[in-house]
Amino acid sequence: MRHAEAAGRGAGERHLSDRHIMTGLVKALDWFDNGLQNALEAQGFCRVHRTQSMILVHIARGIVNPADIAREMGSTRQNIHHMAKALIDAGLVIQARDPHDPRRTVYRFAPSAARIRGAALEVLESLEHTLAERIGARTLEQLRAVLQLDWGPALEPRPATLAHTGSNSRGTP
Repeated sequence: MRHAEAAGRGAGERHLSDRHIMTGLVKALDWFDNGLQNALEAQGFCRVHRTQSMILVHIARGIVNPADIAREMGSTRQNIHHMAKALIDAGLVIQARDPHDPRRTVYRFAPSAARIRGAALEVLESLEHTLAERIGARTLEQLRAVLQLDWGPALEPRPATLAHTGSNSRGTP
């Protein structure tokens, strides 16, 4: 059953949130991560939680400090440590002192994770090949180019103003 039908919509109907880019990005992340997890599990590797999968992606991107990973993921350092503990216990990640600041810790891929890392890279290549077959190689390259653009820093929350909140200085309308 298609997701639209499962949500009570006909196959041709679109949900209002479908017009937002974030919806498509989440759908794409789900497609890639579920495909990756399924393929790795079929090869005998254990599945990891989505948060753990995202921690591994951040480490691969070179973001290795737990506080930086937490900031990037919109999480807490404590949550990242908790999720990383299972990755450490599974032999996928090691925790070490930051060579630039011994007061901080960093995560690195464990040498024992080389086999699963190699398998994951092969699966990702296969998923991209499948996606190219489905949406076209040119479209995939355009998608890759857009995603690799510098989007600038994340927007910071702005203080509420009278014009935005419709209230006076005491917070009442």
